[in-house]
Parts: sequence; structure tokens; C-alpha cells
Amino acid sequence: MVLVGALICGPAGMMLLLRMSSPSSAAFEEKTAQNSVTGLVKEGEFPVADARVRFKGRSEVAFTDREGRFRLVATDAECTRVTAAKEGYLIAGQSVSADSLKLLLRRLPSEDNQDYQWVDPGPDQSRAGNCGNCHASIYDEWQTSGHARSVNGKRFRNLYEGTDWNGKRGIGWNLQVENPLGAGVCASCHAPTMAVGPEHGLGDLREARGVAAEGVHCDYCHKVSGLGNGTIGQTHGSFNLDLLRPREGQLFFGPLDDVDRGEDAFSPLYKDSRYCASCHEGVIFGVHVYSTFSEWQASPAKREGKQCQTCHMKPTGAMTNIAPGNGGIERDPQTLANHSFFAGSKKEMLKQCLHVSSTLRQIVTGIRAEIEVRADEVGHYVPTGFVDRHLVLVADGIDKDGKPVSAIGGPVLPLAAGKALAGHSGRLYAKLLKDFDGNSPVPFWRADPESLDSRLKPGDRDIVRITFPQAVRKVRVRLIYRRFWQDQAEIKKWPDNEIIVFDQLVETPAKGR
Repeated sequence: MVLVGALICGPAGMMLLLRMSSPSSAAFEEKTAQNSVTGLVKEGEFPVADARVRFKGRSEVAFTDREGRFRLVATDAECTRVTAAKEGYLIAGQSVSADSLKLLLRRLPSEDNQDYQWVDPGPDQSRAGNCGNCHASIYDEWQTSGHARSVNGKRFRNLYEGTDWNGKRGIGWNLQVENPLGAGVCASCHAPTMAVGPEHGLGDLREARGVAAEGVHCDYCHKVSGLGNGTIGQTHGSFNLDLLRPREGQLFFGPLDDVDRGEDAFSPLYKDSRYCASCHEGVIFGVHVYSTFSEWQASPAKREGKQCQTCHMKPTGAMTNIAPGNGGIERDPQTLANHSFFAGSKKEMLKQCLHVSSTLRQIVTGIRAEIEVRADEVGHYVPTGFVDRHLVLVADGIDKDGKPVSAIGGPVLPLAAGKALAGHSGRLYAKLLKDFDGNSPVPFWRADPESLDSRLKPGDRDIVRITFPQAVRKVRVRLIYRRFWQDQAEIKKWPDNEIIVFDQLVETPAKGR
């Protein structure tokens, strides 16, 4: 018997194309025909071409022809429901109860309802529509994310209001006092469901209430129907994302094309980096404050076909049902996105993409440390996001008694690295903003558009060479990620400003001892 091709749908949703050429091939083809499902996808009386058709929960997808026809083959008892989806329509579904099916697609509303009342993401059984009631696991992931803290995150609000960690006013950098026009720009990304405009004001985040205070929440993200007409980087956040909110019932957009509750629409934008761009690319007051999207555009990751969601919404593998007990079905866990937006944690992602190696060798004038810092398998500069994030490479010499030994050659850290590390051997990887008098670091609302950018690009290999005297016995090499400049972190009493990405003691060669 020769296996040439037949379509087999297995329990995990995998299909193999096999056809048998043997004395029993006719019987096999007859059985396959008996298990095939055919049908039409239509809008009213008109066929819909290029609609995506599948058995619900399965990975394989077929497309309708120009007459709206499709054919699926089921050799698995679990292939019991067929769905159809196309951009611009609600997803349709039908149980497999006949050989021929007709799936009717309904067009989406043509206008956005600006009077729509946003749905609270938090679980509350007294309010049936709340997102967390059905999608508990996704809600739990989202709660740990920066999106959930975008309005009330303490460090952000301390900068916005000029307060410290304990709420004391008039401490350190203060956007509201120094440049209140920036308030509306912040709100467009940090509180996208906050009402702004002539009748509401610029969007002072201190006034955010109710669902608007929940930040970048479920209902907002899943009401995005497309990109606006603005220029990415110049038109910020909600001002450059089109919404489609219904007048009756509900409507949700997403990357799954087989959720057929009658209120869901498939959108490939949800797996496209452009979905993230309006908030993660921004020139504000002439300063390129957020540049993650343009960094990705120039990266090897983009050339390889990777999107922001590839890394930042990478499935954890733990979730198999997005709405257990509430109509959800069991799915391949690798098809369900992670809504914490980190693979594990920020520290784990930093360690995955940053690599440090160190060697020490004897030279005529002393001991030469050669430290290589690499950024690999990353789709943007490191660090990225808010402009004041930075990395500090520190190399400290130690003698035989454990006392510090200063280097006699090589780069040293500037004052921007903080008083405790300024003058130590090492390198600062940062986008360092300066004001028009040359002072740095300064907040973006005071900055000269020209900046010094020494951050690591994807694929970069930076070699730092430092010379120590013969007395050195060990060199401690550290790579530190900082959320913010150390002087402001200390003034504002911020805890946990640092993440230690790499910390190692390297011994000198035997001859140098």
C-alpha cells in the first residue's frame, strides 16, 4: 500500500494530508467523503469569498472560494462545529448537523457609538458583563502588567504630580507644574477611556475616575477596530486608534477567528506591531521620547517576521481555556496570548536578551579586563520604553585583602550614573537627554531634541577594555538595569529602582597574583 495523501484531523487539531493508492483506496475515499463537511459562507444572499473557515478550536483554516464555498474533512468526533470569519463581519458558527452548511456573516456597525459606557475589567458577580467574571486567568495576568498601572502607577504619578513615594508634594521632577500641556498627551496612552476635549479639559489623570482609572483595560483594547489616519509617533495613543463601540449588545475584536458568540470579530491587527505603535512611539515637545516601534522596524526581528506580540504576548502554556465554565472551550495553550506582556518577568526577559562575558589577562602595564556586552534575540534597543531607563556596566577591582583597587585606564561612569557609581570603571547605556544649557539628565519636557544614545541595538556587541594595576586579584563585573535616574529615585524615595542582570567575580590569571 502506498500513502500518497488523505486529510486526517487528530485530537490535537493536527491535520495530515494523505491519499491511499491501494486496492482499498476507493473505500477510503468513500469514507472520507462521508466525513466531509461542505457549505457556503454568505452575507444575506451574496457569497463571501476569502472567509476563514475552520472546525472550532482547531488550528487548520480553509478559505472560501469566490462563490463562498468551502469543504472541511472531519475524521474526529470532536469536529462538531464550524466557524467562519472575515474582517468587517461578526464571526458566525454552526453545529455540524448536516452535510451542507450555510454560515451567514453579519456586517459590523458602520459608526462608533461615542456614548458607550465602558465595561469594568474587575470581577464582580453582581455585574454580569465585567471581563474578569468569565476571563479570570486573563484578568489575573493583566493585573500584573504595566497596562493595569498606567494611571495609578506610583512612579509615573510621582513624576506627573511632582510627589515622592510617600505622597509628599514638590519633590523632584514635576510635569504638572513645569509643562501642564503635557497632561493630554499622557492621558491619550495612560488613560485612553478618559473623556478629553473642549468640554472635558485636557485629560488631567488626577481626575480619572471609575473605569477610566483602570488604565489600558480589556474593554478598550478589544474595541480597537483599526488604525487612525494620524502619523505614528506624532499622533498619540487613543487619538490614532479607531474604535467601534456598539449601540446595542456587545462587540469585541481579537485575534481568534472562531469565537462565535455573536458579538466577536476577527482582526489580524491584534497580531501586528502597528497595534502597539501609537502608544510605543512618540515625539513629544520635539523630543523622541518613545521609540520602541521604530527600533523594531529597523531590527532583525522584523526582518524575521516577528511582531511585538511574538515576545510580549508569548503564550505561557499554562492556559487552555479563556472562559472555563462560561462557554469557553479547551484549546492548544500555544494559541492563547499572555496578557502580562512579559515572558516570566522583566528580569527574566532582560536576562534572556543581555549577555555578559569577561576575561582578564596579564599585560605589561597591569591586568587588562575585556568585557563583552551583547544584546541578542530582542526586537528593540535595550533598554527601551520610557526614555529614562538605562543600563550601567560596572567593573570594580579588588586586591588580595578584599579592598578596592582603582583602574588605571579605560572608560569611567559619568555623574548621570549616580553619585555612588560616578567615576567607577564601566559604561552607561542610555538615551541621555540634556537641556539647552547642556545639563543632563533632564526630563523630556525640558530637553533639547538632540540626545546622546548609547543603548544597545539588537545584535550589538560592545567591548569594554579596562586596565587595572598589578595589585588587583579579582574584578567584580555587574550589569544593572535602572528604571530611572538614581538621583531622582533617591529624591523621590523610590524602592526597587535597580534590577541586577549580571553579577560575577572574575579572578586574575595566576601570573598576576
